[in-house]
Amino acid sequence: MNASINLILGCHSHQPIGNFPDVFEQSYDLAYKPFVDVLERFPAVKCTLHYTGPLLDWFLDNRPDFIKRLRDLVERGQVEIMGGAYYEPLLCAIPERDSVSQIRRMTAFCEEHFGQAPRGMWLTERVWEPHMPRILRESGIEYTALDDAHFLASGLKPQDMFGYYVTEDEGLAVKVFPILESLRYGIPFHPVEESIEFLRRNATDDGLRCAVIHDDGEKFGVWPETHHSVYTEGWLERFFQALTDNQEWLRCMTYAEYMAHAPAQGRTYLTCASYDEMNAWALPADMQRTLHHLRETTKHDPKNADAFALFLKGGFWRSFLGKYPESNNIQKRMLYISRRVLAARRKFPDDPRIEEAETFLHQGQCNCAYWHGVFGGLYLNHLRTALYDRLIHAERLLDTMEHPETGWVHCEAQDFDADGLDEIIVTNSKLWLGIAPNDGGTLFELDFKPKPFNFLNTLARRDEFYHDQLRGGMVQVGNAEDEEHQSLSIHDLVRAKEANLEQFLVLDPYRRASLRDRVLGDGVTVEQLWSNTAPNRAAIATQAYEYEVLPDGVRLRCEAVLDEEPGRMLRVEKLIRVAADASSVEVRYDVASLADHAVTAIFGTEIAVNLLAGRADDRYYRSDERDMGRVALAERGEDDDLTHIALRDDWQALEFGIHLDRAARVFRFPIETVSQSEGGQERIYQGSVVLPSWSLTWEPGQTHSLGLTLTAAETG
Repeated sequence: MNASINLILGCHSHQPIGNFPDVFEQSYDLAYKPFVDVLERFPAVKCTLHYTGPLLDWFLDNRPDFIKRLRDLVERGQVEIMGGAYYEPLLCAIPERDSVSQIRRMTAFCEEHFGQAPRGMWLTERVWEPHMPRILRESGIEYTALDDAHFLASGLKPQDMFGYYVTEDEGLAVKVFPILESLRYGIPFHPVEESIEFLRRNATDDGLRCAVIHDDGEKFGVWPETHHSVYTEGWLERFFQALTDNQEWLRCMTYAEYMAHAPAQGRTYLTCASYDEMNAWALPADMQRTLHHLRETTKHDPKNADAFALFLKGGFWRSFLGKYPESNNIQKRMLYISRRVLAARRKFPDDPRIEEAETFLHQGQCNCAYWHGVFGGLYLNHLRTALYDRLIHAERLLDTMEHPETGWVHCEAQDFDADGLDEIIVTNSKLWLGIAPNDGGTLFELDFKPKPFNFLNTLARRDEFYHDQLRGGMVQVGNAEDEEHQSLSIHDLVRAKEANLEQFLVLDPYRRASLRDRVLGDGVTVEQLWSNTAPNRAAIATQAYEYEVLPDGVRLRCEAVLDEEPGRMLRVEKLIRVAADASSVEVRYDVASLADHAVTAIFGTEIAVNLLAGRADDRYYRSDERDMGRVALAERGEDDDLTHIALRDDWQALEFGIHLDRAARVFRFPIETVSQSEGGQERIYQGSVVLPSWSLTWEPGQTHSLGLTLTAAETG
């Protein structure tokens, strides 16, 4: 008997909500369309394809003929369409009710446009938790595919990775297929013959084995250099030709065909996991260094290297919510909206606005900006902005249902970010504010509802493991086009998009929220503030404030020791208020000295605003008092005796104004991160900090009152 093996070939293709239109078009031209062009020429090659909701929506609006081509492939039995959660959320990060609703949304689309309901689904980023079989079965899903690392970390052996298993939760069972890492890393970066030889080595006489390769469609044309290698040089055509030439022993199948052909290999239970790189990325930078060191040390142990590699793994996806407060903020804002949608559905079951609000909610659950790895993700401010846009859109609809009247403002204390401590939520018809008493009494979110936008959508500069490559001079600058790099996976490329990026590796000691109060020394400079080397005379920036919730805001209070001398105390009272239907925030400081002698200090407060682009001509500072010459938001500088400064965005027709009731020295500097993306390490603008400051002298018992108004406005 001749040995044979089955092969399941799958592609998962995705573009996130909020990605630039030209990225959709370029990805279609470079990868999605040419892949199908080649596939149509090889009818013996069967493939399972998954496209996420943002792509399907784009195809319908921009390339409807592509949907028809896919349906034709489905109808002739060459393609199986895999389902998923429509807007590609991480199921572990959203409520189960939304998971089921998103999966059913995708099923309905596939039934309408491809003529059949999908039996399987792509699990976003292969992030698995043990309760997921129940969600999948309740959504009508029979199977999914995960990395072989999931199975190996759960006790199975490498030789057991050729088939599928059954797993369950509360007795609700689904089938799970292992995706082989060796094929995932080899295709399409290594010669075709390597993959064919791997499959030949693993063929068996009974022909029941199945090898699964299911990975990103973008690696077939969008990833660096891959369009040239996959299409211009013909890798994909050679691969499909090899599958066709060897079909006597190498049978291409879809998932559905293989399940009808072979039984499950048994029942198993899988640990919380994703692919290996994701598990590592979820760790804090220092722990990533430790993991990397252990792997480098143990891989040279010939006796135990494989065992070490198997059991040395990183964290799991939810760790991102602890690693990045900004990620946690988006996720908790999404949960806040989801609860409101659920409550409105119960209260207004027949209101058509519910479905529209739920669609915006689902779009706001798109996973990419909730985490960060080799892809920019959370670090890409336009992706974070898109999520806030959808969530604020949903909230605006819910407001019209729950508050048909005008003239309302609502304040409450709740543990918004699930850290065991209360935050203060202040909202009216125009604004939504989040205030953190236990983190310096800061304002961490300010949403402008008329044109859904979070003005405080910043990101702090943090240590990342890949920064070590810059510090060590291991990064190639520019776009490598030499042959040496053309066969590298995206995970192996080491590049920087500009020279001298290491000079921007400044770390922030706290989250870049607004109304973060500072007591600074004489002679402070904008360079010191930008580089976080300015001396602090009081540890007030992150101090916990006592608070009192008011009908229209919150009163906060703390006491701080000046210059580490117990007899020199400052008391800061901060009042934050929002009027009904107002689009401005009134802030009042009363700063008192509790010392028995005169005290002099510089008091200021940081206001961090993100208008997405720091050096664009249509994003700039301006003032009602003087001509500032359209200073770019990425410039560092300072201005004396200002009572007004604004950050203007002519592209979005938005402005964030800061009005001071006492002239101040105003410092301004950008927050620019150095982050990793598929094209290399790059500098990304994450917002600008404006710090009005006052040099004050207190006589014993004296109080200074300072007022400012933060205004959100449309400009055109």
